[in-house]
Amino acid sequence: MTNKKHLIIEQALHLFASKGFESTSIQEITDACGISKGSFYLSFKSKDELLLSIFEYFFSEISKRFTELDALQNVTPKEKFHQLLIIQFEEIDRHADFILMQIREQTNPLNKNMTELLASMQIQHHTILHKTFLDAYGKDIEPYVADLIVMVKGLVHGYIEIILTHRQQLNTLQLSAFLMERIDDIVASFISRMPEPFLSLPMLNKNLLQNIASHSPKKLLLQEVLDCRTNTVDEDLLVTLDVIAEELKKDKPRIPVIKGMLANLAGNEEMLSLQNKLMVYVTNQTD
Repeated sequence: MTNKKHLIIEQALHLFASKGFESTSIQEITDACGISKGSFYLSFKSKDELLLSIFEYFFSEISKRFTELDALQNVTPKEKFHQLLIIQFEEIDRHADFILMQIREQTNPLNKNMTELLASMQIQHHTILHKTFLDAYGKDIEPYVADLIVMVKGLVHGYIEIILTHRQQLNTLQLSAFLMERIDDIVASFISRMPEPFLSLPMLNKNLLQNIASHSPKKLLLQEVLDCRTNTVDEDLLVTLDVIAEELKKDKPRIPVIKGMLANLAGNEEMLSLQNKLMVYVTNQTD
């Protein structure tokens, strides 16, 4: 992301949170940035596109924190799970004013880009939780992962509502520790009683994938990979994109190869959109 785009996003975030999306004009955004309208339109075609970029920015920031957390050494899986919960609550609290504006004005542009982004965010969240549960609790919890994802998201969202609607400063460390104990109890109950699972991961992700499947056919995905290739000079990224492109050209791409290459795109904001679409594609193929 260029410095100018970052500046526009940061200033727009502040203005949208304080004044509202509809009440904030592009002129006010450019004035706050000290740039011309022409300069704004070189970065974003409209306020809706800017709003989408803000969501991508949020997604990128939290994904970066999750990636850094996963890479930590000498930290137990349970401690990583605890930190993952803390990160979610911290990010919600940090952007509470903007999120409340979104809820109040319901400004999300209902276009395919926003639909695709939100769905891929959900799928990535499910993927992270899946890995976290297996690392923290072992293979015995595998049959109940989908049900556990729904339960944990419900618990977390309930406390997020407290943070947002009451603007109550909760102690994120204490809250996350409290939730960890409750989740431990749920997991222990699953493992000891071994009930029949209610959900499966394909069932959980099915609607999300259906919402965006028509927007990410293989040929369009290949074209986006090639477009990204022309816009970078990073040699490591070029190699990664070449490998992905060669797989997508095949009648039956090797999904493990593409999954392996996805790790090389993590943390690169310019490749975020492509990363999301590739993640959805490989999830759809494996499910």
